[in-house]
Amino acid sequence: MISFSLLKRNMFSCIKPFLIIYAVLCMYTIVIIYMYEPKMADMLNQYQEMMPGIMAAVGMTGVASSLLEWMQIYLYGFLMLLFPLIFIIILVQKLLMGYIDNGSMANLLATPNSRGKLIRTQALSVILWLGILMTAVTAVGIVGSQMMFPNELNVKRYIMLNGSTLFMQLLISGIVFLAACVCSEAKNYYGLGAGLPILFFLMQMISNMGEKLENLKYLTVYTLLPASKIVEGESGVWCQNVIMLGLAVVLFSGGSWWFCRRDLSV
Repeated sequence: MISFSLLKRNMFSCIKPFLIIYAVLCMYTIVIIYMYEPKMADMLNQYQEMMPGIMAAVGMTGVASSLLEWMQIYLYGFLMLLFPLIFIIILVQKLLMGYIDNGSMANLLATPNSRGKLIRTQALSVILWLGILMTAVTAVGIVGSQMMFPNELNVKRYIMLNGSTLFMQLLISGIVFLAACVCSEAKNYYGLGAGLPILFFLMQMISNMGEKLENLKYLTVYTLLPASKIVEGESGVWCQNVIMLGLAVVLFSGGSWWFCRRDLSV
């Protein structure tokens, strides 16, 4: 099914970018939790009044009635989407596009492993690293909230929120993975694999500003993330999760199919 020796090498080769992104997300998570106290909350509310457009663009709007809602407002509209996106682009470049672009994919294909086995291993490596990232960030969020505000966090819904965020990241990584499987040069990969998710991200930011631009949210996959529904305990969450996961499976499968049939000499 997969190459365990290649999987092991993949896991070691991506430790450095993982640690950088993880450190940044941990820092922001702890800072946002720390700011969940009256004086800090009033300050951020004032920012919303002074710079409504900017705060709306990055999804940081609303008045929080709980620690979970506070974290959702100030983390999951911008930071928990942007930094994992950067990590995904780096991951796929290191694990797949880099080999194709510099011609070293031929060395991997010269091993006893089939194309299918190789591409499944690379896809699994991306999925595992994203799972590790979200699990580690979730642990930091739970521990940090318990230390600073004991029993304030709804842990079940927080885990659900991060689970849905992981599904969104898998969907985005499927887009980037498919681009790497289709493109022969890094410049085309960055234009399609990085450009399309970034375009979705920018469209989400613009739609957050409301008014006539609000309809742009229907053109971006980020709208599928049911963050506010989870926090408020609404229904329909699993439907959106299934859609995100289903799209991720289709994109990864499509990329793998294309890779197994493409001419790697061009």
